[in-house]
Amino acid sequence: MPTIHSAVYAIAWAHKKAGKKSPTEHTLVKQMIETSRRIVGLKPVNRKQPLEAKHVKAIIVKFGDGNLRQLQIATLITLGFSAFLRWDDLSKLERQDIAMENDHMKIFLVKRKNDQYREGSWILVARPGKISCPVKLLEKFLRMGKHRQQDKLFRKISHTSNGMQPRKSPLSYSRALELFKIQISSIGLNQSAYGLHSLRSGGTSEAAAWGIPDRLIQRHGGWRSEKSMNMSLKRHILSHNTLLRVSQRLGL
Repeated sequence: MPTIHSAVYAIAWAHKKAGKKSPTEHTLVKQMIETSRRIVGLKPVNRKQPLEAKHVKAIIVKFGDGNLRQLQIATLITLGFSAFLRWDDLSKLERQDIAMENDHMKIFLVKRKNDQYREGSWILVARPGKISCPVKLLEKFLRMGKHRQQDKLFRKISHTSNGMQPRKSPLSYSRALELFKIQISSIGLNQSAYGLHSLRSGGTSEAAAWGIPDRLIQRHGGWRSEKSMNMSLKRHILSHNTLLRVSQRLGL
């Protein structure tokens, strides 16, 4: 299809430059292009699978009591999943952007991808008190990492004579992805099927599966439109019982 489109655009451009009407505007040509699109098809988008809540719980159980490097990635996974965060959001977080409360924590994003006016936004994450509690895990990570207020939340970690120590430089995307894949493969997942965006899409899909209203999901994830939010949803992973909730809640 790219070759066909290139040829059509080249012909149209040449005729336009010459001040002539392009034959590509003819109905027959348009029909042939549409037919070729249906026959050849378009290259499928290789979207990564969303992480599920059971996967995040398994990672916390396995690495929540591990060394600083393991704990950092487990925290990154849990935070990205529970707060619907992109890598861009996670990489820019500083200690001073986190505020702990009795029953939740608040995360301040100075700027999100779709925050055109740079107003910033707060995300609230509940403290369920379970072993998989994202707030409890982050508190543990902050204690072990000895973060100062202006420190990046996720940083490079080095081996020293005093054990693992965080450095000033932030954790890179490539290193975060590498360590993320190590952890998900350790719980039996195919690492090639998942990426760091699996955290955001996974949390979104899980919330939808539990029947959380779209407007709350949209607000939590910072989407400006329902269309952009739906791109992060994986409707096909919804279970049989989840799909039944629609008709069960109609009040009949």
